[in-house]
Amino acid sequence: MITKNPYSPGVGTRPPYLAGREQQLRRFERLLADYPEKRRNLRITGLRGVGKTVLLKEYERIARHHGWVVLRRDWSVRLCEETDFAIAIADYLREAVDALSLKAKIRNQVTAAMQTVGQIQVQLTEGVTVSVGPGAVGPVKSVLEDRLRIALTRVGALARTQGRGVALLFDEAHSVYDRKHKRQYPLGALLSAIAAAQDDDDDPLPVMLVLCGLPPLTGNIHAARSNAERLFRGEEIGNLPLEPQPPEDLSAAAQALVRPAKDITYTQGVAERIARDVDGYPYFLQWFGEALWEAADLDGTTAITAELYERERAAIQRDLDEEFFEPRYRDTRQADQSTLRLAASLGGERFTRADLAATTKRSTGALAQSLSRLIADNLLYRDDHGIYAYTAPMFGDFMRRRHKRLGEDQ
Repeated sequence: MITKNPYSPGVGTRPPYLAGREQQLRRFERLLADYPEKRRNLRITGLRGVGKTVLLKEYERIARHHGWVVLRRDWSVRLCEETDFAIAIADYLREAVDALSLKAKIRNQVTAAMQTVGQIQVQLTEGVTVSVGPGAVGPVKSVLEDRLRIALTRVGALARTQGRGVALLFDEAHSVYDRKHKRQYPLGALLSAIAAAQDDDDDPLPVMLVLCGLPPLTGNIHAARSNAERLFRGEEIGNLPLEPQPPEDLSAAAQALVRPAKDITYTQGVAERIARDVDGYPYFLQWFGEALWEAADLDGTTAITAELYERERAAIQRDLDEEFFEPRYRDTRQADQSTLRLAASLGGERFTRADLAATTKRSTGALAQSLSRLIADNLLYRDDHGIYAYTAPMFGDFMRRRHKRLGEDQ
């Protein structure tokens, strides 16, 4: 009898064996070691389910191990408003202050730093109350940007006096972007403040920013600040490699299945077949691993064979479709569902607007509006070359399985 199912297909849940991310972890270790003389930030992007949040948690663990103060938070669309963004950042800095265990002799410095952010009352530490918030005086962009710069500089200086660093790790960072038509520049203000705080080579500050999110994050950063690529080292996280690696001669994707399996075995070639069928996507590997483990347990066997996989594969895929893909499709408008069906009918996981327009009689304006809504809903993203792609892996395959193009989609 099998004892415990080791697979964990959850949101941001660390897999039992973190396969294929060794290079990213080593690069992060190097970034920490280079501080404060060489100050770099990180941008982590990738599709849904590739393990971005898991990697971000690993970065948090490593940074804490090296004595850094780490603040890891999820962003949301609400933070596109400068007022909410300023309050949130001020709260993060308050936590950094608490973690640094500041002494009474530097309380005045802390107060001076935090008062630059505005008017909302926040308790810092041991009776020190300061004002934080966006304020309402002068041009919005310059006010928020300058206040964030001063606050980050002061907190970074306090960390440096203790031989520590401060790392700001923000997940779902694609949710926050500048809106020029509303004069709201939260992302631009933060990037400018970070750049200014890290600019002094003679008096370097150990402050690091890590932004993690879906592919639109890259475009948001570039739109918020010119030459933004100089601020970040990019980590584009994709599916796990399918090429065999020594010493087991298994691919990293297959190892994600085999290595956690202490009480059960995969017969020859089965793990590699599963890995290829799901194109090495980490979340799908965990999903199939968990389901196959349960099927083997019900059969009273300790082996996942080709026969067992063949028998269970369709049912596992149906469950994955219902839980992972279908809600994303159903949450869109009917017109946008039609757009998704049209796009999927072109084949593959990417398409151009021109190819899409050639398949339908819908007006150019209606099609453009639908694509814009799907991007806003984070179902699609557009890369630098004007090609549209799905934010969920293998979404096109799902559409072709479950929602084929209809005559009314013309």
